[in-house]
Amino acid sequence: MTDFKPNVVLVTSDQHRFDCLGYSGHACVRTPHLDQLAASGAWFSRAYVDCPVCIPQRTTWISGVQSHRYGSPAYNEGFQMDRAREDFLGSLMTAAGYQTYLIGKRHWHTPVSFRAGFETVVPFSVLGDRIRTERGRPTPNETGIGANEMSPAMSHLPPELCSTDWAVDRCFDFYSRYRDRSQPYFLWLSLTDPHPPNVVHEPYYSMYDGSEIPAANIPDWCEAEDCPLALYEHREVYNGPRMNEDTLRKARGVYYGKITNLDHQLGRLFGQLHADGSYDETWIIYTSDHGENLGDYNDFAKSNFLEASAHVPLIVKPPKSFAGKVGDTCDSLVSLDDLLPTLCSIGGARIPSDVTGESWLPLLKGESGYSRTFVHGQIERSHMFIEGKYKYLYFAEDGAELLFDMEADPDERRDLSGDAVLVEPMRQRFMEHLMEERHADLVDGELVNENHPRPPLKELRARCAKGLRSFGMNGM
Repeated sequence: MTDFKPNVVLVTSDQHRFDCLGYSGHACVRTPHLDQLAASGAWFSRAYVDCPVCIPQRTTWISGVQSHRYGSPAYNEGFQMDRAREDFLGSLMTAAGYQTYLIGKRHWHTPVSFRAGFETVVPFSVLGDRIRTERGRPTPNETGIGANEMSPAMSHLPPELCSTDWAVDRCFDFYSRYRDRSQPYFLWLSLTDPHPPNVVHEPYYSMYDGSEIPAANIPDWCEAEDCPLALYEHREVYNGPRMNEDTLRKARGVYYGKITNLDHQLGRLFGQLHADGSYDETWIIYTSDHGENLGDYNDFAKSNFLEASAHVPLIVKPPKSFAGKVGDTCDSLVSLDDLLPTLCSIGGARIPSDVTGESWLPLLKGESGYSRTFVHGQIERSHMFIEGKYKYLYFAEDGAELLFDMEADPDERRDLSGDAVLVEPMRQRFMEHLMEERHADLVDGELVNENHPRPPLKELRARCAKGLRSFGMNGM
């Protein structure tokens, strides 16, 4: 027996879709350091979030409880999770003997000042204050591109004042000034990129100008008259006028550039771990809170359970001494409510009894013990149920359904919901699961259908004309 506890580095990004890495086979995105991380660890090819929008998914990370189970599967800034302070991620790892240090974004269903039990938090508000002081302006955003817009623009800031570069610099502060070498550490680097504004400095702004940018994936079903209401409204209200072909190509290229900048900055962090001789004996986990539609389905942002939005990258690199899989692809279906129990298992921390996820350690060891056979997710009134090779989507607003064979059709181009032989078993399994959860969207053995009418396009355009919310850098 040994009391040794390994160091843990968790890196999370914001709005990084699953296929935008070299390791996943993307046509042009360059991510050499994340690719190397995956090659020295495990790449999870079927990792999904249970609520693909920032606040609820990030709250699932620190609680281990799916958002529809704790009460708010929606952005919902006013909601606060009812949970004992000692049952959040930072508290659990601190109690297990770790020095806990969080750099960057929080954005949880908790009070703004809440630290989730982390001993030290270095928020992005520190960067915002520095930018305002150095540039003499009340806001760091001088591009005119809002924090939820995908229109491309070059950054007006020098690299050291861009959020990803700045946050990695703070990691160096941790290693050189604040690390307590008498105990193991849990460092969470929580980045905001590649979330909009779709802005980055050179050379990343122009990096993909000459590349063969893949065309947007726009299946016929998403433009049909019976397209699910939630998808139709988000497309027409949230995004406004569609980009022309040249602008869309540039927007996608700048998004890729933000990811490559993120990767290069992580290369600096991984270099620090190599320099002090600890890389081989440190757990490193990389993932994201949701993806980005990036023009697919004629939509941007997230907030749906289509692949570009709900399927996320997940890399887990164990220590070299770990007796398990290295350089393998794990094709097991996993969900990001598994993150907290995995971290607690790594650190020997207590796992609260209400956690809905499971540790990935059995999967990494090639052992039995991971029991998940399906993933259920919910955002507002939209549901996802994945089991086997099928993904079933249900929309309670209008009773619409979608069904995809993810093995034969990973791009979701063919909706199979009109095939009763295929859809009825999936619908039944979904309903059985809702019954087990005593979910409000199953009443008297029937799925709730609110029969919302489809608003005229003119009405939706009028709502769009009122403008999108445009957030500046916050202190979350």
